[in-house]
Order: sequence, then C-alpha cells, then structure tokens
Amino acid sequence: MKSLPGRRSSPRSDAAWLAARSRGVCAEGSVFLHAPAAAFQSPGGGENQLVQTGRHLESHGVRVRLFVPWTDRLESARVLHLFGMSREGLELALLARARGVPVVLSPICWYEPRAIAQLEPTWTRKAMGLAAWCARSVAPRVPSWRRELLRVVDAVLPNSQAEANQLVRLFGVGRERIRVVPNGVRLAFGTAAPEPFRERWGPEPFVLTVGRIEPRKNTLGLVAAARRLGLPLVHVGEAVPAFRAYERECRRAGEGVVCWLGRLEHDDPLLASAYAAARVFALPSWFETPGLAALEAALAGCAVAITPYGSTREYFGALASYARPHRSDEIRQALRIGWDQGPDPRLAPRVASHYLWPIVAQTTPEVYDQLAR
Repeated sequence: MKSLPGRRSSPRSDAAWLAARSRGVCAEGSVFLHAPAAAFQSPGGGENQLVQTGRHLESHGVRVRLFVPWTDRLESARVLHLFGMSREGLELALLARARGVPVVLSPICWYEPRAIAQLEPTWTRKAMGLAAWCARSVAPRVPSWRRELLRVVDAVLPNSQAEANQLVRLFGVGRERIRVVPNGVRLAFGTAAPEPFRERWGPEPFVLTVGRIEPRKNTLGLVAAARRLGLPLVHVGEAVPAFRAYERECRRAGEGVVCWLGRLEHDDPLLASAYAAARVFALPSWFETPGLAALEAALAGCAVAITPYGSTREYFGALASYARPHRSDEIRQALRIGWDQGPDPRLAPRVASHYLWPIVAQTTPEVYDQLAR
C-alpha cells in the first residue's frame, strides 16, 4: 500500500480564500463570519461549512469578512454569523447585540447520550454528562451558557430538522427563530475521475473513510471490521493531538490492512478522486450532523455505510446502510452490503438535487436580509 506525497494548495484554494478574507481593511456592511479561535487548528466538517458558506454568499453578492478581533469593529458589520457553539461566541454575540448588530448562529451540534456514555474518560464524567442531558430533557430552560447563546442570537440555522428539534427539546429555542440550512457539497465531488487516485493507489477496490482519527469517529471500530472482513481500507485525515495514543492503537490494529494518507485539503482534486475510486465509504461514528464526507462520497457514487446517530437518516434515508458504532457485527454487515451490492443508484441524484452548495446557500442571505433591513 502506497502513501501519497503532500500537495500544495492551488492559488484559488480554500486556504487562499481564508487568508484573503482575514486581511486588509474591513468593508463597511460586511457579514462577519466567526469560529472559535482553535477551530482551524484541526479542521473538519464544521470549518468547511464556514468556508463554503462564505464563498457561496459572495456568489449572491454578499460581502464577507472573517472576523479579526484585533482590528475589526463589530459595529461596522451588517451581520455577525457564528459557526459552532462556544463561550467565545457567546461573549461576541452579547457585544454585537449591544451595538445593534444582528447575530446568526449555525450551531453544528448534536447531543447524543450514547456518545456521552462511551466517550467520556471517567465514570464521574459519564455520570455528570448523562445527568445533565437528562435534566435538560426534562427542564430545557435550566440556565447554561449554551442556552444563553441560543437565546441571545436572532436566528439559529441548524443543518437538519432533527438538529432543530433537539435544540427546541433541550434548550427551549423558539421555532420562529429557526431556519434549517442543510450542509452542502461541492459539485466537483460528483464529476471527479478515479484515475488520478488509482495511479498512486492501484486498481484494487477499497473502503474509504475521511475524518479525524479520534474515538468519536470510531476509527478503531472501523479498522477492526475491515480487518475481520479482509477488506482494504484507506483513511484520509489526521489525528487529533489529544488522541495520539488512540491513533497508535488504530495503526497497530490496521497494520497490513489500512493505508493512512494523512490530511488532504478539502479542495485537493486528489480527495475528490479518492471518493470516485472507492467502492464503499464508511463512517460508523458516534454521531454525525450529517457527515459531510459521507455526502461528498455519495455524490461521487460510493455506497455509504454510516452511523444512524445524529441527522444521517434525514439526509440519506433508505439509500445508505446503517451501523451502530458499538455493534461490530453491524459495521461488518454494512461494509459487506456496500461492497457486494454497490451504491443505490438513487443516492447520488438525491444529493445532487438537494444538497449542492448553490442550492443550500440560498437560504442564508435571505435570513440576513430579514434581520438587517
């Protein structure tokens, strides 16, 4: 199994766009996009959602700026758009509201009790986390910084109706402030050719997964299932620094079965080619909202095996195979179904008709217009 050399970003890459939108003088009336300070140190689907939202807002004539706290003044913004739930975002939202600037929040969140029980490192933290979840289920108006953030913002843009329902149930968010904006996919993932990847990997079919190496993604469970079935697995993504020991365990378990390619930039053509070349895409995580990489793989024509936890069923319906992360037999079965049967021919057209960025990005500027008249 071959490893791939690092590739440099193209001049029009997402990285170049990020750099350009965070320097220079802020134009009056720009929409400020904000993510927590550490977000892009280990970027994933949420960070990509911010970048693609910004790029497609510009195609609608919206001026976009990545908020730079050292130089930008909130009162010069038309709208402040927060991505992700954070205390940092709460402080910024309070300042913006005090200055009369509307605030929009894309929460990109899911609260899964099964994940709490599995992933919290100690019994004490498991018990506290589950107790907090149960208390909020019964009394959603219990004060917390998350509830305060959801209360302060003018509009909440979850990625699915399932996420919206959870925010209403757990935090008492008023439905009149919610507009569902699905996550999106770039058209390039549906038009890529498999040959560039196969030139480096070889012509053999393989299972592909794309994501960080961490317990929430259940990397180890997927590796074990692929080994048990004797299926070659290609992993694209980097380890989270806090989980280096977990990464070493995954690499030991995958020796001779897994090709670890590290991180590829989201707009690297080789990533799109990997989707096109794969036989099955697998993401048996503890939850996904909805798993951006799975959407990209589906558009590319992969069979998809994914967790049922989160908002995945809302996106993929009956056109994917589902496997609970703690059930190794289900992961193996989902992989085997995808490997033997291939993709449902209705899956890629479904993604293309509902989840391309030019489609899903239309709602966000409408929300801005309603708030900033």
